[in-house]
Amino acid sequence: MLANMIIDNIEEAGQIKRKAYQRRLPENPSLDYYYIIRETGNAESVLVEYGFIDNKNDAYKLENNLEEFVEGTVKAIAEYLGVDYVAPNISSNGTYTVKRGDTLYSISREYNIPIDTLISLNNLTSPALKIGQILKLTSDSKESLEDTEIYQVKRGDTLYNIASKFNTTVDNLKNINNLTSNTLTIGQNLLVPIFEDNNAEEDYDIYTVQKGDSLWSISRKYDMPVNELIEINKLTNLTLKIGQQLLVPKQVEEDIGENVYIVQKGDTLWSIANKLNIPVNTIKELNNLTSNLLTIGQQLIIQ
Repeated sequence: MLANMIIDNIEEAGQIKRKAYQRRLPENPSLDYYYIIRETGNAESVLVEYGFIDNKNDAYKLENNLEEFVEGTVKAIAEYLGVDYVAPNISSNGTYTVKRGDTLYSISREYNIPIDTLISLNNLTSPALKIGQILKLTSDSKESLEDTEIYQVKRGDTLYNIASKFNTTVDNLKNINNLTSNTLTIGQNLLVPIFEDNNAEEDYDIYTVQKGDSLWSISRKYDMPVNELIEINKLTNLTLKIGQQLLVPKQVEEDIGENVYIVQKGDTLWSIANKLNIPVNTIKELNNLTSNLLTIGQQLIIQ
């Protein structure tokens, strides 16, 4: 019964329906033919063939739909045991994360929700879905999606630093994302509270990208790590366009006094040293410079 339930669910996930069978050990028909089942012990066990890699059609399905096939087995076991089945992409706060191959029709069918309801709950203006998109499945979710946004986990991220960044707690992040551990993976999408920094205009200036600019050159100009520049502007594309506007740390003009020189177009360390009658090595030492490269607007300590 369990084997046939598994086959039926794998078929629903898109694989060709094959047969279930049991083979007996020739020298002892009371034992199973397959070693892994024979040695499992006093437990119900099955071997599941999701497909064959030497079959072109199967190989394609295994590459693209294996998770759905495996989930079909999980669903079958839940049904066999009489326990509630909860699909992996639906979280405890009543949301669903779109995966490859999903359509409004397939989601509405899987969760028995009319397409019109899905459209209404999520204020959709197009039936097109994106992988990673988060949809509301109920109107009474723990936390309204209007109060959250999607954050994509980057290298070095932890729940603690993400919680700090969005002015929330680790427990709250785990709750709204239905996380059972603190482990994150790069590229993982998380729901995070929308954090509006009322002091943003006071803390940042707007910089308009010029010809020849790069994230590295701008970060040097404003004395900030490239990663910080990416994060405060929520950049997903690291290629800059001329005329693009970026948030950069506000420059405190009152800190610029007689002991600071602002690099101008055409300046070099040699020309500055010559102009101010200061050895080049002194300028480099005062400013911890490891090369002779300068950027327009860069501030140099000169005394």
